[in-house]
Amino acid sequence: MPRKSKPPKTHAVIIAVGDRTVRVKLHPPTGSRAAWYAYWSGQTASRSTRATTFDAAVKAVETLLTGRPAVPTVVAPSTESPEPLAPNKHAVSVALTDDEFVAVQRAYFDRRTDPVARLRAKKTLAETMDAISAFKTVSRLDQICGATPDDCAAFQRKALTLSKNWRAKHPKSKPDAATVSPNTVIKWCRCLHAAFERVNRNAGRKKCVRGVVPPARLLAENPWSQFDWVEPTRTTIRQFDAQELLALLAHIEKSWADVPTAAAAFKVFLWSGCRKAEVAGLTWDMVRRVGDECHFEVTGKHGVERWFRVPAALLRELEALRVPGSAFVFASYTAEITSRHANNAGCLRKISGAFTAANFGRWLYERVKDWGEGSEKGRAYLHVFRKTTLQHARRGEDINRQVASDARVGEGVMMTAYVKETDHELRAGSNRTFARVVASLPVEVARRYGHEAPPPSPEQELQVALAVKDWVRVAALSAKLAEPRSAVG
Repeated sequence: MPRKSKPPKTHAVIIAVGDRTVRVKLHPPTGSRAAWYAYWSGQTASRSTRATTFDAAVKAVETLLTGRPAVPTVVAPSTESPEPLAPNKHAVSVALTDDEFVAVQRAYFDRRTDPVARLRAKKTLAETMDAISAFKTVSRLDQICGATPDDCAAFQRKALTLSKNWRAKHPKSKPDAATVSPNTVIKWCRCLHAAFERVNRNAGRKKCVRGVVPPARLLAENPWSQFDWVEPTRTTIRQFDAQELLALLAHIEKSWADVPTAAAAFKVFLWSGCRKAEVAGLTWDMVRRVGDECHFEVTGKHGVERWFRVPAALLRELEALRVPGSAFVFASYTAEITSRHANNAGCLRKISGAFTAANFGRWLYERVKDWGEGSEKGRAYLHVFRKTTLQHARRGEDINRQVASDARVGEGVMMTAYVKETDHELRAGSNRTFARVVASLPVEVARRYGHEAPPPSPEQELQVALAVKDWVRVAALSAKLAEPRSAVG
């Protein structure tokens, strides 16, 4: 009677990966496992080799670790029984190559059809690719999708030790004491977390991108969700005070007197609270006049529509700079900057013949940055205008949230599925914000940025007279206010 064949045993093999060696345990098929499984240090669970024989399993592991098959060294068969391991969630994900991983990211951002949304997607894709490049360089992984939570956590720790110029450091440059900030590392990790969600079949229909790679090769989980990230650096919110607002405008009007568009643009920044691209790209068809009110209707980030109001004097200043035939509000910038650098051939070569919002926005950013270098409060940039305006116009109550709460629906659901803000509501919101900014700004700042204060009403004069106890003035104003009432009566 022939002997009964013995079941295969667990083996340990050593595989050379670059200048190091990796000890891998190979567990034979048992129970529900129809293939050999491999485990090495750093993995959260064993991985399927998809091989039913030992030799094929060894070659599969070599391919997983190095991307190329080779003949490893077999140490010895182990007599210990296979240790119980959790089901392998990464079993099929390691086959996703870096090129395929990047292709999924491009497919995700390429699905945008709106021109404005495509511009935002292009910027976000560039940030994602930068994060992927940093992760691959620092972690030295052969395949990005083979990253474990330990690999991701190690990347964070190592990234914090890198100098700020680690990717473009000249061999003769001096050591840089400044290292990559925790906020930069957090930014990379957020991009990478989102990138891994796009290849995670369990991430949900709005996050996972399908149809680019076979479904079986998508991840089953996201390693960036399985450990604590580094703590970000808490920074003080930078805002302009009244003295800085006046100083900045005075500096621009003096140093760039031959580019009056600059001062007008900074005034719009203060009243609007908009982002750089939104202000630089203003067009005349966005103007909305209602009586003596002057508004602009803009579409901001993520397609959010809103109005913002500017003083009538500021709109007249913008109209005086208007370029016939151009749709852009700040189109006069091109001729002004060309005239300023008429004797500098190098600058003239860099100036675009046609106005572009991107070039104008970047130029404004540089002007604020240069001015901020000498500021006592530290570095300044265009976005500080938005923070300053929103601080002055802080809402006392959240009307949308209250209405949504009363209706027992989410605020986002209410504003996207049930209601749409009308022009009347947008105008009302613009007027409320304008009134709050006017009320909170010092009178001189509001005046210098284009606001013409109306003469005080008799009622307001009476309040002032009462406050200073000018009883003669109080009597005169009281008599004046009583005249219409007696005439009507």
